[in-house]
Amino acid sequence: MDAPEADRLQMHHAFDHGPDGGVCVVRCVGGRPRVGQFFAAKGMTGTLRLDRIKQYDVPVTPLTPPHSAKVHLSGGPLVQLRYGDALVAVPEPGDTVTLPVRVAPDWRGRLEACGLRLLGLDDVPDDFPEPLRARYADRAHPGHPSALARSDAELDHLWDTLTRAARLASPEGEFHLVPPDPNGHEIGWARVRDLVGTALPSRVLAATGRAAFFAVSPDGRVLGAVTDEGTGKRIVVREDDWKTRRAVT
Repeated sequence: MDAPEADRLQMHHAFDHGPDGGVCVVRCVGGRPRVGQFFAAKGMTGTLRLDRIKQYDVPVTPLTPPHSAKVHLSGGPLVQLRYGDALVAVPEPGDTVTLPVRVAPDWRGRLEACGLRLLGLDDVPDDFPEPLRARYADRAHPGHPSALARSDAELDHLWDTLTRAARLASPEGEFHLVPPDPNGHEIGWARVRDLVGTALPSRVLAATGRAAFFAVSPDGRVLGAVTDEGTGKRIVVREDDWKTRRAVT
């Protein structure tokens, strides 16, 4: 009989943390991590205890691949961890295991986990702006306030309603997307097909831990974005000159 797969988490980003631990977003990349386990990472001193796992603010255990979640880790500072680090479960505090080296997260796998099929990269018209410009869409249009969502269900409803009205996706469900990754603007515009067709923000949240992304219609006419900041989640849909306006700082 094959040995069970090791319980492994991949670090995304940490927030609200201190010298004894804190909250971070992780993605399950192996096994079935559960509350009460201890984890170690290459180059990290000591171990961290997994105290809580939450998806959509609901406690869960265990966490299964390829889902992401907010977790609370205790036992040491999270500043030791960097984006892409692998956390591997160990039997008891202080025990050691063979730890993997740091690897770049699989952004293609994240697209698949979001229910999006990758069709191509940088297959855009010549006058298409750099992906980084999409990040400034909201600030570049102060006269057009974005829509604030009070819940994840409302966020999905707003996204579906506004983007369908603006025809962001083609009849085949295709559009361009900046991959939901901290380095997404370096990857470029990904042409994708939505295999589900509804509730994209919730799917991105489940796959990455944050409901934040930028999408553009195949012809570049419509920009749709979800921002997930301290003030809440907002929907931005633009059918104007977002490609040429300068950001207002």
